[in-house]
Order: sequence, then C-alpha cells, then structure tokens
Amino acid sequence: APRHAATYSRGTFPEDEDFSMGAWKEGFRIKILDINEDDMTFDMSGLDVSIANALRRLLLSEVPTVAIEKVFITNNNGVLRDELLAHRLGLIPIKVDPSSFAFPSVATKGATYGSELNPDEVLKFQLKVKCMREAGAGRDQEPINSKVFSKQLEWVPIGDQEERFVNDRPEPVHRDILITRLRPGQEIDLTMHCHKGNNCGERGHAKWSPVATAWYRLLPRIDIVEEVEGEDAEALVQKCPMGCFDMEDLGNDGRRAVVSDKYRDCTLCRECVREPRFSQKVRLARKKDHFIYKIESTGIIRPADLFKQAVQTLHAKASMLLQEVEDLEGQALVDAQADDMEES
Repeated sequence: APRHAATYSRGTFPEDEDFSMGAWKEGFRIKILDINEDDMTFDMSGLDVSIANALRRLLLSEVPTVAIEKVFITNNNGVLRDELLAHRLGLIPIKVDPSSFAFPSVATKGATYGSELNPDEVLKFQLKVKCMREAGAGRDQEPINSKVFSKQLEWVPIGDQEERFVNDRPEPVHRDILITRLRPGQEIDLTMHCHKGNNCGERGHAKWSPVATAWYRLLPRIDIVEEVEGEDAEALVQKCPMGCFDMEDLGNDGRRAVVSDKYRDCTLCRECVREPRFSQKVRLARKKDHFIYKIESTGIIRPADLFKQAVQTLHAKASMLLQEVEDLEGQALVDAQADDMEES
C-alpha cells in the first residue's frame, strides 16, 4: 500500500495558479456545523493553509482577556504553598468583557497592596476563608470550608465599577473549580488584581488565552476508483473503524461497497488500503483548501465572537504591514530623487 495519502486542491501547489481576488471571493465558504456557548465547529474552504493557521495562532495568543495577575497573600497556612496557590488562582477564567478595560499602564503593573487602583485597568477580588468544625461535629464529619472553590472569590468594586457592571458582575466562569483543601484551623486571606493581557510577547501567559484549544484538520476524501463487490465489499466495510464505508444493493443478490455519509470522520488510518486487494481500488486524500475547524472557548467570550476578533486582528496586522511597505517605497523614492539631484 502507498505510504502517504494524497493532498489535493485545484492545483497541486499554490504556485500552479495565479491568485485572483475575484476567484477567491467566489470560492471562499464558511458553514457552521455546530455552535453553543462554549464550542463551535465549522467548515472553512477556499483559502490557503497559511491563513487558516494564522487565525488559529491568533485565537490562541492574541485575543485579549482579563485574568488574575497579582496575588497579595496576607495569610496562608494551608498545605498549598503561596506560589502554587497564586498559580492556580491565575488560571481561573474570569467572566468579564475585556473591551471594558485597557491594557495595564506602567503604574498599574507596579501597583502594590495599598496602591490606588485605576478602575479602567484593574479588577479586584479577595478570598477570605477559614476551615473549622461545627460545634459537636464528629471526627468523621467533613469540616466547614475544607474545600475552597472558585465561587468563594469575592469581587471588590473599584471606583465606578459597581455602576458599570451592575447587570453583569465579574465572577469566575465556573464556580466549582477546586482551588485547594484546608484542615480545621487553617485559613487563607488574600487579595487579587486582574489585568487585561494576551498570550504573546514577553509578558504573555496561557492564563490570558481565551480558548481551551483551537484546531483544524483537512477534509478527508475517499474515492472507490474500482468496484468492490461481494465478499470483498463486506470485508472493506468491516475494516474501517470509523464506519466510512457502507453496502449498496445492486439487485440479483449483488452488493457493492460505497462511501458512507460518515466520510468526514475518516482519520486516514489507512486500514482500508493495507491489503493489496484494496490498495489499488480505494484512494485516500485530503482537500488542502477545506478545513474542519473547532474552537473551544474557556467561557469568557463566545466562540463566534472569538473568531470575529481573530479575523479583525489579522486584518489590522495586514493593514499595518501594507502601510509599512508603502512607507518604505515612499522613502526609497525620496532617496532615489535625492541621489539624482546630487549627481546632476
């Protein structure tokens, strides 16, 4: 059997065809297959893999969110050390609109526990919890606050934030995230500052990534180039673990193998072409300009809005690059004219 599945599009390589904006607009398609508050799956076809991958990378690293950046610990005598506790807190996704905040200034980045905070740049939370036993409780009864959850983070409004977020109070996306465990007598008292940021640059961190993951795969294509009938057809159907083949009745007790509606589930595991009797009858391929895209949001921003922001960011970057090129061309023309004047 061949070692690799083919990948094809209108041209084998991008340089096979001259780019045409009109043809691109005519061929580009997006079809949403499934969407909810956290996930979105869609088909995107008619564009190069470089654009599809650029959008994926933008989703992972350049769409901003608000996350816990500073943790001021007054008391922590639990089993989890201060730095580990701060790390776990930082990874809790905070439900708040990032567009309501500006990126932190130098003063905000350097703010300490008692500093005056800018309400347009900082979101403040506190966590005060103590583990204790109920009066008369037995040793086998679970103490109060033995488990500390994200729902116990308390938002502390700054400035006009109470009015700004009266209908959408900032809080953790999920209220049941386990932060740590305590035993009777142990307690935690800390304050947190949240900043707007993203997962790129020298200060980038995964806690600001708005997606749990964003990925794509190429649309598989299965072609039966030579009829597979009778017992061979039944064997071919049984070989595919994803159910990508089905049987079709031909009449007179005849049956042949056909590609089923589940062909999109094909993982190109190549089980169907390992035997010599099928290797020349079945052809596997990927369509290199058709992507099955999946966006899994952390819950801060809806996946459809995430995709829109990624497209807007890509557009802004392309516009900035175009402006830089035009500026360089203009400067080169000025330099050339200056050289001509000196020579004359």
